[in-house]
Amino acid sequence: MYRLSIFCLCLLLAGGNAFVNTRPNLQLKKSSHNTKTTKALNVIPEAFTDTPETARTYFYIWFFGGQGGATVALGQFPKQFSKFKSLYDMSDEGPTAAGETVGLSPLCLYPRDICKADVDQVLSNKLSVEQMVEKGPKPNYLSEKGYLCFDSFADANKKCDPLTIRAVFDAMSTGDNVDPSIAQAKLDEFRSDPSAFKNSLLKQKLAGFSSIAFLLFLLGPIVAETCIEAASFGWFPEWPGGDNLPWSLLIGPGFWTIPQYWI
Repeated sequence: MYRLSIFCLCLLLAGGNAFVNTRPNLQLKKSSHNTKTTKALNVIPEAFTDTPETARTYFYIWFFGGQGGATVALGQFPKQFSKFKSLYDMSDEGPTAAGETVGLSPLCLYPRDICKADVDQVLSNKLSVEQMVEKGPKPNYLSEKGYLCFDSFADANKKCDPLTIRAVFDAMSTGDNVDPSIAQAKLDEFRSDPSAFKNSLLKQKLAGFSSIAFLLFLLGPIVAETCIEAASFGWFPEWPGGDNLPWSLLIGPGFWTIPQYWI
């Protein structure tokens, strides 16, 4: 059962990398019945390929390290879903001036466009960012240290359209906190250039989405490939499918033949 669990974990990690070839021309020496063969391995240093024991150590390092990265990346999905849900809830809340819209890009993933009059109402707030921070709530550590948080920004604009408040704040930050100097500079820019708001919102949204996608990409081609190859050399180094991972797990010779070569 222990062996099967190790193998299933390796298979899951490598599945997302089936169409990506990230193996450099690094040669791995193997010994089989007093003969030597070579095998291309991903990024495993030669110091970790001398024996199966050292390869297993390398597997554990990358596997459990990758678990931390996966937890961070996958943990963003519930947060993003919650944020999308709150945006849709905001679209039906509060007063709106209606009229001409800003023309937000669909990539911003907002439930509706934002009215220019609503944006102007938020931007016409006479309070400085420093005053918003001072007078507003401080729900987290960064806000206590002088950062502008969304709660403080919303409190300073509580008579405005909630979705517009969120949109203006999102145009300044990818999260719920922003450096006060950056926030003040952004607000001044939005007031002086009407098109700057929607451009900045799109840029911040794409930056947030791409950071999650990039982390998931690293977990596939790099972490998963390294783990599956290290596991192969660490637990079944003589398995004939080691040169064609991960395809060899499903097509040939197949993962069901691994127990014959398990050490």
